[in-house]
Amino acid sequence: MIVVSEGSTIQLTFQEFKLEYHDACEYDYVRIYNGASRDEGNLIGTFCGSQTPPNLTSSWHVLSVIFHSDKHVGSSGFSATYRKDICGGVLTSLSGVITSPDYPDNYPNNAECHWLIRAAPHSTIRLQFTDFQLESQECNFDYVAVSDGSGQEEEQVRHYCGTTKPPDTTSSSNQLLVVFKSDFNIGGRGFKAYFSSGR
Repeated sequence: MIVVSEGSTIQLTFQEFKLEYHDACEYDYVRIYNGASRDEGNLIGTFCGSQTPPNLTSSWHVLSVIFHSDKHVGSSGFSATYRKDICGGVLTSLSGVITSPDYPDNYPNNAECHWLIRAAPHSTIRLQFTDFQLESQECNFDYVAVSDGSGQEEEQVRHYCGTTKPPDTTSSSNQLLVVFKSDFNIGGRGFKAYFSSGR
């Protein structure tokens, strides 16, 4: 289990990966979960064989790495490194939390974070802010931008700043992009938001 400070996420990178192959990864495998529980809803992925898994980013500040091997057919195994991301990443779990860097302490200056929340095909994503305190009511300095989809086409982007909580958002597709930017001075506590996906 990997634990970093609350409000941060974890990026896991595999350097070497060689496990026994099975098309359903039933014999030797590595399973990666968001959080400490082995709830299937928190499963990020199951990997086996010799194809190196992609870089993975947690939705929370806890990531569980489970390695299982049976009593037959061994291989050289795997090596991986992790780092604490100040913010951002691709989030694929059924639910999770997004916070500004250092939340609930004031966020740093000159921060830029991009979270791409990606749900299963034909699903939608619900985003709900529970705390929100950014600089000013003018969104020229520090802001959160929420984009329906993975791009930043102007007509699909909503900008939020100040101390008024953004309204709950439900995506029209299986992707939602959240961007946080801060300028060179004057900060605030930042924000905390929950996301969940469903059909």
